[in-house]
Amino acid sequence: MSEVADLLAALRDGTLDLETVARRFRERSWPTPPDDDPVTTVPESFEEVVLAYARGDLTDEQYTTLLYAAVSAAGGP
Repeated sequence: MSEVADLLAALRDGTLDLETVARRFRERSWPTPPDDDPVTTVPESFEEVVLAYARGDLTDEQYTTLLYAAVSAAGGP
């Protein structure tokens, strides 16, 4: 499993709380998917979070918090 998958699993099973996972998301660097291959999922990318949300593994609040944390890591607001 990847670090992102491990963090999401820890959030799901209660080992880590949302703020701890969000802090880790803010601290890490995020790879970007290649422009020439929009189908391939890049390991360790935010796509893993999007897929977890699509599966119903994350609540709206969790997804939004993690999204803002990842954007913050990339130098966003």
